[in-house]
Amino acid sequence: TEFLQIFYSDLPTNIYAITGTNGKTSTAEFTRQILQFLGKKSASIGTLGVMCEASIQEHLQGSSLTTPDLVSLYKNLNTLKKFGVDDVAIEVSSIGLEQNRIAGLNIEVGAFTNFTQDHLDYHKTMEEYFRCKMILFKNILPQGSNAIFNSDVEQAAEIRKICIDRRHKIIDYGFQAHDLKLKNIEALEFGQKISFEYRDKKYQFELSVGGDFQAMNALCALGNVLAKNNLSEAELTNLLNNFHKLQPAAGRMQRVAILPNKAQIFIDFAHTPDALTNVLELGRQITKSRLIVLFGCGGDRDASKRPIMGKIASNLADVVIVTDDNPRTEKAEEIRAQILAACDIAKTTEINDRKIAIEKAVLMLQAGDILILAGKGHEKYQIIGTEKTHFDEEEIVNNVIARAS
Repeated sequence: TEFLQIFYSDLPTNIYAITGTNGKTSTAEFTRQILQFLGKKSASIGTLGVMCEASIQEHLQGSSLTTPDLVSLYKNLNTLKKFGVDDVAIEVSSIGLEQNRIAGLNIEVGAFTNFTQDHLDYHKTMEEYFRCKMILFKNILPQGSNAIFNSDVEQAAEIRKICIDRRHKIIDYGFQAHDLKLKNIEALEFGQKISFEYRDKKYQFELSVGGDFQAMNALCALGNVLAKNNLSEAELTNLLNNFHKLQPAAGRMQRVAILPNKAQIFIDFAHTPDALTNVLELGRQITKSRLIVLFGCGGDRDASKRPIMGKIASNLADVVIVTDDNPRTEKAEEIRAQILAACDIAKTTEINDRKIAIEKAVLMLQAGDILILAGKGHEKYQIIGTEKTHFDEEEIVNNVIARAS
């Protein structure tokens, strides 16, 4: 990193590092957008690549990793700084932390969204997975930095102790929080209203996206921004008045079609048990008709979550379609069999070809149904064996609708 620090010495002043099992992408994107509401040039880096002003995009190096390799990361940060971007939110995976992919960066704000099962193919145990997440607060953030974390997670007391030991300045959020204390989440026709307390004052904001998890992501992002921006009560109120403009990250409960019969189709990146639960619970809130989910599980990844996700889908959806995700070098039929083992067969259909599965799912939609295509989200490819081919779910949906009309 010493060479990189010499070669790319001029980097953005404020770097916000975000870790957690789910919500990293949405929180990074919300952080970027909230900073823009304050008139600051900002960017986010992670699973979606680099999100920033379109005029800067052509000068950046692409990456599909949640946490890019060190050289790409430094190069892009240096480019962003050249274009006047001084605030950057970065997604940091547990693997990225363990592999030291943000080494040498001056990060003064670290955030933790939540903690549920994922990446056990790499970490082997939940204890090891959590230890790697905590590298951010224990080792990466300089002593006395800003730590933002979800107070509603089971590990909150442990996280707080780590932060106190490191003398970090804490901003916690959630129903159990001391700082951004969540009081109420009210569902609206198109979104939700969130009420919370901060420094003994009551505040509220509206989001155009539904789901308790998105309310938590927005609060986490707000915590990031408050850590580096000392806002008065009036300034914070004005800022919150813009929150209805916050756009969800691509492929995160992204509505891609509304049919003439008012059925709706969403795509979502949900590929963990917790994320699948969240999107299906949100789908259930939205629909007064049937909830249909189509999903698979990735090959060469944590196999233990497959039956868990099958059970979740069966419990929460009316119709379950089990198909392929990115099988990679595993046998696709074996992955599907592991999911199906825990499914309610009466409501479950197995269709191996994901494109055909999507086509059949769209054509079965009745008035007011909700269809959620889960697992791939923003991805525009599918990996079978070692071959990566073009696969755009939004494109497939639109083609089916066009042919049927």
